[in-house]
Amino acid sequence: MLLPIVFSLLCILSPATEVDLTQLAPEAASAILSQQSSTTNAGEWQVLGMLYHAHALEEAAIEAYKRAAKLKAVPKTNYLLGVALARVGQYEEAINSVSTISSYLPAIWQQGYWHLDLGNFDRANAMFTSAIKTDKNCVAAIVGLARVHHATNNSRKTIELLDDIIARGGNHPYVTFLLGSAHRRAGNHQLAAKLLSVSVNGPPRWEDQWVTDMLTYTKGYAADIARAMQAIDEGNLSKAQKKLEALAKRYPKDPAVFNNLATVLLKLGQLTQAQEILKKSMRWSPTYAPSQLTMAFIMQAMGKVDLAIAYANKAIEYQPAMSAAHAFVGRLSFQKGDLPKATTHFTRAIELGNSDPSIREMHGMVLLNVGRVNDALHQFNLVLQISPDRTNCISGKSIATALLGKSDEALQLLAKAKVKYPNDPNIARAWQSVLKIRERK
Repeated sequence: MLLPIVFSLLCILSPATEVDLTQLAPEAASAILSQQSSTTNAGEWQVLGMLYHAHALEEAAIEAYKRAAKLKAVPKTNYLLGVALARVGQYEEAINSVSTISSYLPAIWQQGYWHLDLGNFDRANAMFTSAIKTDKNCVAAIVGLARVHHATNNSRKTIELLDDIIARGGNHPYVTFLLGSAHRRAGNHQLAAKLLSVSVNGPPRWEDQWVTDMLTYTKGYAADIARAMQAIDEGNLSKAQKKLEALAKRYPKDPAVFNNLATVLLKLGQLTQAQEILKKSMRWSPTYAPSQLTMAFIMQAMGKVDLAIAYANKAIEYQPAMSAAHAFVGRLSFQKGDLPKATTHFTRAIELGNSDPSIREMHGMVLLNVGRVNDALHQFNLVLQISPDRTNCISGKSIATALLGKSDEALQLLAKAKVKYPNDPNIARAWQSVLKIRERK
């Protein structure tokens, strides 16, 4: 009966700071208690702060970070201290904590967001602009600057910045929402209504390695899932499988665990096992949309295209804003020659923030085939802005250009491409197609 006693203990720092660990997972409480017992130097205080921080114990994290900084001030400690202070609404202190950090980009744009929350628009503008000077592709800073312009009623600049992000394939429902709000303020009500119809869960999680490092100290179920996902991302499927199978024993009816385990088995080519696991999980949680989509992937791998589409449509029924499901149905519809259905789903996937260049590329091909040449050309141009070496898009663009009566311009484009990609079959086929179009004209 020692465990209940352990969980009722309070962490005693010197001077005394009470931290209630009773609401944490056993693994988290044990890790914190263990770290408390061996905390003497700056590095150990920082680790304790990260443990507190990762489990939403911000007040304790703030004190631990301050103790670490007092013993040895390093940028990472000061930055995480600032993040913890901001979480409890102490923005001015947060800004002071990170203001001297110039070598870590998130420390610059985070100050912009904190100034924005304080209503200091000039300072926010300066911080976002500084971050963009450091990295012109820093989307976190570009979106922040767009928010400053939006807050100061400069809709034109807001729209310019957000359109540029989307043109480079950086779409996200939050960006779409901001763009819709800017268009509404600018009086473009029809376009605004379309943009604002997309559901929004909040801003994206911007890349921030030091915060990511802190979150690795999370213990318990969420941490185990995160570690399994990391193993999948790293391509270590056997490690991911072991972690997920262990989780499945502890959480025998958790649809996320079984869906991820089925995904790993699918990647390993164990289709029958993946299918059986999902069937069992779907009996317990039939409306869990990710399971329906994973089953669609399994059916596709088995060559059962109609069943794959049916499962993906079920995923959309249960979660209408699932961009990946729309993209999947669009791709299979394209392969089957159902171009109207492909167009509908590709359009929806892109509206919901899908930034995969291959989806826009296929969308362009479908639009070209249904006679929407200008729309197709627009899609090809967007892809080529961020992926200039996609010869399918170069070919599609040249054919669209020729269909619009500019065959010579199309041939010039292809001539350059033939030099750069001398043996590419896409370019060769497009060359012949453009010549035929010119003859017909």
